[in-house]
Amino acid sequence: GLPDFTAGYDSWMRLNRKPIPPRESGDAHLGTKNVFASRKPRTSVRFPVGTIVVKEAIRPGKDFVGLIAIMRKERGLDPAHNDWQFVEYTRERARERFTETASDAVCWSCHMGAQQTDYVWIYTLGLAR
Repeated sequence: GLPDFTAGYDSWMRLNRKPIPPRESGDAHLGTKNVFASRKPRTSVRFPVGTIVVKEAIRPGKDFVGLIAIMRKERGLDPAHNDWQFVEYTRERARERFTETASDAVCWSCHMGAQQTDYVWIYTLGLAR
């Protein structure tokens, strides 16, 4: 159920130093997370057009990836949000297909807090390599 452009994301550059544990409160992507990017940022925190950022999460008590959150930057897509498109996919079982559970405005409402770091929270929180 994931878009073809995410194929092989786990071989991309991992942005976090070590897996990110679940936060006790306010964890929109509940689980132990890793974040991957298809391209390096041009500056310390600004990604070039064409970049895809994928966050995967293993849910508490599970042993498989149950959440994939995607940020995709395309020129002209959404100038108000630095041209990022946001989509979240989840599944309850390892053999199930992912289904879309959230997108755009739902995601923007949280990511606005990371606007100074190109909407990528891992930099705002100081968890990047």
